[in-house]
Amino acid sequence: MAKSVRLGVIRARHDTTVPVIPDPACIAMLMTGDHAVLRFWENTSRGYLDFVDSSMFPWVDVTIGTDTSRKAQARAAVDALRARFPNLPEWPGLNGLIVITHPGQRTVPNPLAAQPGQPATITQSFDGGQDGVDGLLVAVLPVMSSDLTFMCHEVGHVLGLEHTFGLDNNGTDWAPDDANIVVGPEYGSPYDLMSSASFAGRFLGTGPFYSGQPTFTGPTVTDWPYAGAFAMGPHLSRANLHLFMPDALAGRVVEAPFPQPGAPVTARLVPASASNGKCLLLLHPPGEPANGVGRVYVEYRVPAGWDAGMDPLGPSLSREGVVVHSVVDVTNQGPRAWYRGAVPTKSPDTDVTVATTPLVVRTVAVDPERHWVDVSVTAGAASAVEIVRGLQTDGVMGPVGELQETRTPCGDPIRRGTFATASTAAFGVRGTGFGGSGVPVDPQPTITWTVGGVPLGAPSGMVNVPVDGTVFTLDYAIEPDMSELVLTSRGGERYETPAVVTVSGGGTTASATAVFTAQGWIEGIHPDDVAKLGDCLRRIAERYRRMPAPFRRPMPEPPWSDLVTRRLAEKEWLRHAFRLIAQPPDLDAVGRGELSRLLQAQAPPTAFIDALAEAAVDYSVSEADLTDWLRNPEFTPYPTLAQSLLLRLDSTRLKRPVFLDVIAFNYENSPGKPSPRLLEDVDTAVLEAAVVEGWNVRYGEAASEFGELLA
Repeated sequence: MAKSVRLGVIRARHDTTVPVIPDPACIAMLMTGDHAVLRFWENTSRGYLDFVDSSMFPWVDVTIGTDTSRKAQARAAVDALRARFPNLPEWPGLNGLIVITHPGQRTVPNPLAAQPGQPATITQSFDGGQDGVDGLLVAVLPVMSSDLTFMCHEVGHVLGLEHTFGLDNNGTDWAPDDANIVVGPEYGSPYDLMSSASFAGRFLGTGPFYSGQPTFTGPTVTDWPYAGAFAMGPHLSRANLHLFMPDALAGRVVEAPFPQPGAPVTARLVPASASNGKCLLLLHPPGEPANGVGRVYVEYRVPAGWDAGMDPLGPSLSREGVVVHSVVDVTNQGPRAWYRGAVPTKSPDTDVTVATTPLVVRTVAVDPERHWVDVSVTAGAASAVEIVRGLQTDGVMGPVGELQETRTPCGDPIRRGTFATASTAAFGVRGTGFGGSGVPVDPQPTITWTVGGVPLGAPSGMVNVPVDGTVFTLDYAIEPDMSELVLTSRGGERYETPAVVTVSGGGTTASATAVFTAQGWIEGIHPDDVAKLGDCLRRIAERYRRMPAPFRRPMPEPPWSDLVTRRLAEKEWLRHAFRLIAQPPDLDAVGRGELSRLLQAQAPPTAFIDALAEAAVDYSVSEADLTDWLRNPEFTPYPTLAQSLLLRLDSTRLKRPVFLDVIAFNYENSPGKPSPRLLEDVDTAVLEAAVVEGWNVRYGEAASEFGELLA
């Protein structure tokens, strides 16, 4: 259920030489605009806070003396409004006030004017912030120095929210130009609006230096005089929202006790900006007191909505990812949300230890569209690392040897041949249990790579790797933020070599290995002729009402881990496609022939060899000879007989292998000496008899029917 909050907006002008800000601009900036102050609080509370009965009062003129404190401004504004409207009907029942002072600055004599280089006057900015007047909390917002982030922050105090804590920062150093450097944990969350004084930034003294930058510049409001007012965001952290307004997240929280060893707590969370779904994981410690001290909050933040300023990459502490807060009883203040760290989405380190607890929060999976994240929370974590394969491509460098002129099943001339390729593969890293603490000055895990046993030192370059007595040169690059390794082979070189990543941190080390495969060359259609094949595929699909996708040769996306896997995938595709041709009763012989030739045009000979082997059809000649025959449909019957056998065997297989070259010999030496070049020319009875004869000769049996040979 929504909570009704009635706020009164007092607009006080202290310099009558400045025109008042028009009502439409004030309404758009403060109340009902898409990026207005009250709109922010409606959005970030997911509709829990309802300001529908709030009021904006007419402009009043005030006098501000030497005291430019927020309290003096609030007092002057309230007194001026009551003097002009003694019996305002909207005043009773207000829950708080917003006072904007316009312009909120003035020109005064410079006390240092007598010194060289000093101007005669300076601009004095009025104090802004939250205070109280006549029993009401009030946010005082000087127009010419307040941006939307500051305005929303101060209104947050009026609504009952308090500051978040966490990293040591300079947010409470109110005199940054003097020699006294103030460092403390207040304003220490880089993910919470209520830390906006610095967003955990440390920028004074000798360091260490770091900063959070979660704000963004939104659309301007016409006639609003301060051009710098449109910096806005981020959301209130879900942790701080739940701590002070738990009803705002009713139905959207996953609650669980602290996990026991070996029994992780898991949850799928949606971003803070999502309208629906579980957006917060709340973990209760043993013996949690009524004020919630000790509990741990886990949430997911992405660059969307009021969080548009979150960085996917870069040095900002406000990176998109999984964010952890806990509740701490702060001296003289009470329970407060305390930032414990984050797991950026784009980071090789996938977990963070939660200080003062035994917990480790880990990112398990992230939706590529940023709709959700899966998290796991454990009591401690063992060190582990895995390599995540990324994009792999085989770029065609050029033909090797002569090209063969052939045609598509539609009659279009195309060229087949062997083409040299250069392989590029990316290897990402995911590590866990290496002591990531969330504190930017703490040591971070170190990540190193070797390829073929050779360490990679520089961020990019060339590496010479030995493989079976031969040295191959690879180009490599290591991405600085994610430590992703990208390898590229030289064209026409076929080999495999291991890529090993080692991660060290928190006193532990772990490694993982993946294989880089340089394919070296491919057999198939000339790249310039692929479009002709696609057009033929479309025409055949339309004619026979078959979906075209199954008749397309699979490309290495996602990448095959090695050459064996690639070959296996091509074989599975070919058998599956032939089954789709063989089984439908509405496909005639001509249609089967055209679709079969379409597959023949794309498939490498090895795919036919492997698909036939699965059906128990092998060979007695060398694989090189058989490969040459299978790639030559114009001068040998092998491609046509191989297609016909795959169609005839469909999803079955022979009980024992029969040689393909013997089957072809028997077929061509049958009455009439047939040597078919088209599938439609194959006589199935003659083919079956050729298989039976090959079986009987090989095994010394006297089978008479093809069906006797089937498993």
